[in-house]
Amino acid sequence: MTLSIAVIGNSMRNIGAPMAADLALGGHDVRLSLWSDQSDLLEAVRSTGGISMTGPATPTLSGREGLGELRVLTDDPAEAVTGADLVILDVEPMALEERAADVIPHLENGQVLYVNNHGYWAALRLAPALREADKAGVTVIEGNAPSIGAKRNGADVMSYYVRREVPVAAFPANRTADAERFLPVIMQAPDLRRDVIETNFENLNMLVHPGMAILNVGYFDRAEAAGDPISFYGTGNTVHTGRLTEALDAERTAACDAFGVRYRSLLDHIRGIYGGGGDSVHDAVKQSPVYNRAGDMRATIWQTWMEGDLALSHVPFVELAESAGVSAPLRRGLVDIIDALLGNNSWRDGLNLERLGLAGLSVEEIRAYVETGIPKA
Repeated sequence: MTLSIAVIGNSMRNIGAPMAADLALGGHDVRLSLWSDQSDLLEAVRSTGGISMTGPATPTLSGREGLGELRVLTDDPAEAVTGADLVILDVEPMALEERAADVIPHLENGQVLYVNNHGYWAALRLAPALREADKAGVTVIEGNAPSIGAKRNGADVMSYYVRREVPVAAFPANRTADAERFLPVIMQAPDLRRDVIETNFENLNMLVHPGMAILNVGYFDRAEAAGDPISFYGTGNTVHTGRLTEALDAERTAACDAFGVRYRSLLDHIRGIYGGGGDSVHDAVKQSPVYNRAGDMRATIWQTWMEGDLALSHVPFVELAESAGVSAPLRRGLVDIIDALLGNNSWRDGLNLERLGLAGLSVEEIRAYVETGIPKA
């Protein structure tokens, strides 16, 4: 099946550009549109006529290396989107609404929009703008990104790793069949889920980051003061960070039950997606080749991650759980403690139920909304 695919943007992790190259090498008709502040990449691709996949072909979907030639290369989203079967939006989670505002007016009802957004409630965040622009007929696919990123030098990219068993869902869920046929094109062994509540309750960053972040603040501070990098998944992964992570993970069970969605443990996620072994989260992270290759990072990376994760993932999880009568004291306390450390107010400024359009709705009304895409009158 040859598709016309528009790839919009290339996030800091370099996911959009490698996807465009990989899809082109796989025989698809690919159009790439880059933002105006990505002119360096735009010019590099123009000078070579495409994007080159270098390094081993294993972490690709096409199984190929070489130059992925693009049918369209532009800084105008309209040129890329018009007539495309599938539109892929690769953006930083915090910038989703701002970036998508340049794309939504050009979408066509009946198109499928895949958001490379790591499970930060992309569909519900975009739904009001889609309705306002009379684009409610666009089906949104969201979940954890299929790639963890790539190394880029000009127009040459080397993909690090393509995830398997990625949880993914469609919004509205009653259009899942419209979106399902695209999944094998953009990811390996996709794990199709019931709806976007389920995929967002399984945001990998929300599950993996917090235990290691909060219990290693002293280590991170000393490294920052010394000008040294940190080993987040190495030195930062201890027996007790694993235990806290498992306790936080267990809080999801009752919330998943309340909303009628599947619960899959973090340990099972790491085993399936990243190949980690062992009988605990600590051991799985320690044995995962992906986490082992993560390498050193800047000492303040935990702050960047926590600011995004708290605002866009932990806050909506806690508020949704509590709206269903389920308490999540560990995760609520996590938000309060890290907010105190960073000087933020995530309950006020984060992705609360008001911003998601879910405030005051019952569990049944929320389920109906994600199923049909029709908000309560």
